[in-house]
Amino acid sequence: MITWNRRRAKCCAPVLRTAATGFTLLEVLVAVAIVAIALVMFMGLHLRSLDATIRAQDLTTAVLLAQGKMATMGEFPDTGETEGKFEGPDLERFQWSTAVTEHILDAAGGQPVTVRRLGVTVYWLDGQQTRHYTLEAYAVR
Repeated sequence: MITWNRRRAKCCAPVLRTAATGFTLLEVLVAVAIVAIALVMFMGLHLRSLDATIRAQDLTTAVLLAQGKMATMGEFPDTGETEGKFEGPDLERFQWSTAVTEHILDAAGGQPVTVRRLGVTVYWLDGQQTRHYTLEAYAVR
């Protein structure tokens, strides 16, 4: 048989606390400095994210405008170059230019093939830089 001794030690003296509770001024300053550095980094990351979003929106707009201009040129347009601006309050930064060049290729059957290169370039201002997007297509007759 096993017996257990269940004695409890009672302490008569109160527990003395020698360390003060709370943070020192130095600890608070270090914590604030770390939080400030982290916030500055996150704000910079957020600004770069906004810039990338605006550039992506501008590029998407330029692609859609170039496709629309290419669709209005027709299947086999005349050769030459033209320029212009897009109309509308949201599109005032965008300009376009088209270039159609003709090339005659010798075919294997002896019949020459006329190929026209259609190019539509959309330009826009991005801050101090001019950016562009070029869409190319070929027409054969």
